Amino acid sequence: MTDPAAPCDLHLHSFHSDGILSPAELVRRARGAGLAAIAIADHDTIAGQAEAIEAGGREGVDIVTAVEFSLIEAERDIHLLGYCVDPADGPLSTALAELAAARIERARVIVEKIREAGVDISFDDVRALAGRGSIGRPHVARALLRAGAISSFYEAFARYIGPDGPAYVPKRVLALETVVELVHGAGGVAVWAHPGRMVNDEPLLGRLLAAGVRGLEATHPNHNNTTVALIVAATERFGLVATGGSDFHFDEAMKADIGESTVPYRIVEELRRLAGGR
Repeated sequence: MTDPAAPCDLHLHSFHSDGILSPAELVRRARGAGLAAIAIADHDTIAGQAEAIEAGGREGVDIVTAVEFSLIEAERDIHLLGYCVDPADGPLSTALAELAAARIERARVIVEKIREAGVDISFDDVRALAGRGSIGRPHVARALLRAGAISSFYEAFARYIGPDGPAYVPKRVLALETVVELVHGAGGVAVWAHPGRMVNDEPLLGRLLAAGVRGLEATHPNHNNTTVALIVAATERFGLVATGGSDFHFDEAMKADIGESTVPYRIVEELRRLAGGR
């Protein structure tokens, strides 16, 4: 039986989206960090879940299935995590495949705009960095780094691909209710990822809760102690689960390493209880 206080990192990314490590490599690093459980919450894909579960069985690390969606709600960019989803669920898989296709077209347009701005990178460069993964702006940022057009990963967003940059292209997103319905339909639990101080926006929080969101990510590298306290207070007020994790992608973009931002295993148990035992 797992100690309810054992540390868990419930927000990691693999090379199936915009990380660079395989699910098995993430599991091995998690074991080395002494973690009892992890969740690999790749953007718009569940492709790495089977490998993670297999590796978790070998390494003695519990795997919570997960996926991360992007949304625009009340003119704000927000993310939702779907925990304990069934990777074999048909409607979820179909929706994610459509989002992956939209990501490819978006990346093509971003690269075209970057070339118009005078930087010589190609879509093939970006696609090669994405490998088998779901392509995204971090892959464009890495291509810019390789081309010597920027000096740091985050400079790519500030100069080119952030909302105020010349190569910014909005992402295709699903409606809030659609995302929550997909997560629930796959047997999962919807959680608002890294809400920060937006948790104080009561109309926005109310919209999310009315749609069926049942948790808030409290522990996160972007949250200081004051923000964590605000989010935890909101979970207590509304009877929500408080999740957390490092949001680890790769070293150049790291704000916290695997296992440096954790929650106790009792949160895994609570998520599974909410998901009906999954």
